[in-house]
Amino acid sequence: MIGSHPAEAPPRHAVPRPRTASHATGEGTRRFRPQRRLQVVAIVPAYNEADAIADTIASLRRQTQPPDQIVVVPNNCTDDTADVAAAHGAYVIPYPGHNPDKKAGAINYALDRLEPYLDDPWDWAILVMDADTTLSPEFVSIAARHLTAGVGGVGGTFTGRECHTVLGYLQRMEYHRYGQVAKRMGGRAHVLTGTGTLFSYGALLDVRQQRRAGTLLREGQQFYDTHSLTEDNELTLALQACGYQVLSPQGMTATTDVMETVPKLIGQRERWYLGAMRNIVQYGRLMPFHMRWTYWRQQVGLLLSAIVAAVYLIALAVSLIVFGDVDFRWYWALPSVILLAERVWSVWAMGWRARLYAATFVPEQLYTLLLTYIYAKALAAFVRGDKGGWAAT
Repeated sequence: MIGSHPAEAPPRHAVPRPRTASHATGEGTRRFRPQRRLQVVAIVPAYNEADAIADTIASLRRQTQPPDQIVVVPNNCTDDTADVAAAHGAYVIPYPGHNPDKKAGAINYALDRLEPYLDDPWDWAILVMDADTTLSPEFVSIAARHLTAGVGGVGGTFTGRECHTVLGYLQRMEYHRYGQVAKRMGGRAHVLTGTGTLFSYGALLDVRQQRRAGTLLREGQQFYDTHSLTEDNELTLALQACGYQVLSPQGMTATTDVMETVPKLIGQRERWYLGAMRNIVQYGRLMPFHMRWTYWRQQVGLLLSAIVAAVYLIALAVSLIVFGDVDFRWYWALPSVILLAERVWSVWAMGWRARLYAATFVPEQLYTLLLTYIYAKALAAFVRGDKGGWAAT
């Protein structure tokens, strides 16, 4: 399938179109793909993941439809990630020297090296996943079934791995609730997450071609935008701007690490928030209406949360300073009781620990205030025009 010595300089070419013996409706367009067996290549960019990469590869081997090839791309590593990956049967393509473009650069490098070996792009799919992630057994098979004509990518929802801190567990609760929201979106993806997404290779080639043309998308040369802080979010928008659907069906779950210290969480979420704001402004009306509505509604909600939190804390401080106490009325507690019941019910399936944290109210409120602070910090950076920085999390 893929040779043992990938070419150093793969040829650049326009997007090949599907070829069929008969003239079917839609033939010759990027939205049409004949029904053939879809071959899957998994690409796993890895930065110092020697402790996790074996489990990641094992989760791919356990798939009901295993990838035809597993490619690990060690980059900027100072540990033995490459050796561990090779020992577990992965095809290792080390990034040469220093990789200034981090995850996006590693994926682009692998796709460029593999390009000569992927003949008809509409017969191939590219599974991109993080090196600290494991996938549910039917992840690939469900994604492959949904990767039909006109679909650019099929992503899953993610859950947090077992952890030892309250902060980490609160993130697990947050991810669990996000999964419930994803179900209510009717299979549409809010973002094709980097924890695990199956892409149409033909659609990826189309995105690269549109970047090089510089008309439909911002000018660029590669599959992933290496200038974006949130490369997964940006590629989701790029696919939709090119006319592809992005899906997130039920049954596809990726289990990934959570941030167990405040500085790591701040670094992760500030990058997410700032990157999302920059992407929304960059794409503007190129996004479909339902995505513009979803993204702007989310940003407005986060902004209102920050304003309400600030007003509440200021009012509480003024009341304590000026009057020496807080005037309590029982009927003001009713909305809080309703909210509390909803919070407990939404994590009921996670077990007693999640129910306890939700019922005691304070842990989640402190966590929400922390996220609000991070959002305000990212918003200030966006207003100032700061570019921010990409950091592995």
